Amino acid sequence: MIVLRTISTLAAAGFAAAIAVSGAGAAESVYTDLDLDACTMLDFHEESGSAGFQCEGLPGYPVFASEGDLRFDVDFGVPNERWESFSPFNAINDVVEWRVTDGEPHAAILRYLIDTGVTGGPEDKGQLLVVSSVGREGAPGCVVALVDAAIEQANGVARGAAAMAPLFACGTHAPVAIGPEGSFAFSFSGMAPEGQ
Repeated sequence: MIVLRTISTLAAAGFAAAIAVSGAGAAESVYTDLDLDACTMLDFHEESGSAGFQCEGLPGYPVFASEGDLRFDVDFGVPNERWESFSPFNAINDVVEWRVTDGEPHAAILRYLIDTGVTGGPEDKGQLLVVSSVGREGAPGCVVALVDAAIEQANGVARGAAAMAPLFACGTHAPVAIGPEGSFAFSFSGMAPEGQ
């Protein structure tokens, strides 16, 4: 199990500003659609209802989405062997924001809809921006930060967190959770591959 590092809501703006000052200003955002119906199904397990998909992303950087027990794990560039999702049931948005520097993506931001378990309706969804590093052959990416979408300037905070992705060591560094006490950002769990 991965232990989260936490940053309070009040510190989030300062965190993003510090990242921006450090040189992240050269990054730009590029957007792609994420439509599971248009993706290639890689595997399906009838008994559990789980499935894995390869979806179009940026050229040379596909998106790998896995769904199991009404929870999603999404990898960018290459798949990793970790299951990274949230304890509550969740769904994913249909747009990926890639953070690109000099034509190369280093991070991806995807909005997750978290089932709060109160009413079961569409109004009963918490929203989180999940920031992941983009993987390459021999160096899979992973979740870098989780930003509660309800905090002030959440998109900017997520972009600031994305600047950490090139320096983030998957499996060594802990993801950062940014949000108020009780936020669904703290319901994230990442499981190491069996035997590690």
